[in-house]
Amino acid sequence: MKTLISGTPWYIHAAMIVSIILVCVSFCIPPYAVIDSSVIAVIGELLGGATLITFVLNIPNYIEAGVKAKITRGNTTIEVSADDDDEK
Repeated sequence: MKTLISGTPWYIHAAMIVSIILVCVSFCIPPYAVIDSSVIAVIGELLGGATLITFVLNIPNYIEAGVKAKITRGNTTIEVSADDDDEK
């Protein structure tokens, strides 16, 4: 568990702490014990943004490790992969 926690960047921890604080505060603001949809949206944006930043910053590491990713939607395809001499 310690390697899992120490392996994540500081901003992931900050986003999680902020989202937990927002949930706790939302229970203290009237109407009590009701989570407003805006609080849920903010938590989703914080966690999604932190995940996106982590992915974007680690793309060079993924390419060096030989990780391949392919995203397809409709006629659009985005592919991230390292050049392999074996494929040529």
